[in-house]
Amino acid sequence: MDTTTKKTTRRLLGTGLIATTVLGSVAIGVATAAPASAATPRAAAASADVTRGFDIVNTTKHTLELQGIDGAGDRDGYAPTGTKIAPGQSYHYEKVYYLLKRGETTLTFNYREALGNGSERISAFQVTLVVDAVSGTSIRTDAGDAFTVHNQGLSGQLTISEKDFSEITVPASDAQRQAELLNQTCVSGLASCTFLPVTKEEGTPQVRLVAGGANNTDKAREGSVTTKVAAGTTSSVETTGSAKLTINGILEAGLTHKYGGSWSSTKEETKVQSYEVGAYKNFNMWSRVLTERVTGDFTVKLGKTTWKLAGVHFDIPRADADVLYDSAERPLTDQEKASLPKIVDIKPIVPAG
Repeated sequence: MDTTTKKTTRRLLGTGLIATTVLGSVAIGVATAAPASAATPRAAAASADVTRGFDIVNTTKHTLELQGIDGAGDRDGYAPTGTKIAPGQSYHYEKVYYLLKRGETTLTFNYREALGNGSERISAFQVTLVVDAVSGTSIRTDAGDAFTVHNQGLSGQLTISEKDFSEITVPASDAQRQAELLNQTCVSGLASCTFLPVTKEEGTPQVRLVAGGANNTDKAREGSVTTKVAAGTTSSVETTGSAKLTINGILEAGLTHKYGGSWSSTKEETKVQSYEVGAYKNFNMWSRVLTERVTGDFTVKLGKTTWKLAGVHFDIPRADADVLYDSAERPLTDQEKASLPKIVDIKPIVPAG
């Protein structure tokens, strides 16, 4: 694939340069909180250091990649070059402030733009972070050539967004990209995420092994075992731990809005099960939770960009259906007869987690 490189010129003075200065806003040992940080800083400044925290917040449709760090202090805290800041994430830099000294660090970010002929263009911009005993702290950047920049000097935050509105459709065939967007944006607090159900049909049952064991005696035996079922919602997109609760909440809100009633993404049941297992037999019992498949579209709005994630489906445990149970047995092998204790031993199998 052809790649065209576009260099954005660094300018410290002149038209297009955005700067904000803050006097007396240096914090001691604690950084301003930032949404969805892209990486953990390389090193934290010592608690005795006086530091200033800066956040570069990405609300564009591009993934930014840190390509260069110029003028980093020995005790500054930051994530290294190569760090990627996806839409909805931020890059945090903790700069140590030395009394009566001026410190500047310049960060260079690259991003890729798809061109109509199938190639792409790599563009760049720079952000300069300044701490100064006389003039205070400031952020300068030439990102305003390509983006809208909101420079919040009081909080040390620079938010970068698109200049124009756009809409991007991500089809169901690109489930990985759909998952990335949901995981990155919907938990950041920067994006608006909604789900609109389109169809509802029978889903794939969730089958789990809940009990098992053996009867290594010469008589059929009866007994009971307490089983526990814990079924959750599965999806065509894989959500990470922190995002799962958020996405499930958005799903339930969408379902309630369209179909009414209340919806739950989980189903649990604890039950005493009777069984009868034949002589010299292995025994297993499975639970079967019926599900309902809901297919619909997510809408993610971040800055001036809207993503339509089409055809995302969820298999949700049916609240109105009983959990079903199936069992089966098979003859013990000669090796099992010799190695297993001469007793009936049927035990519950606890779900992982």
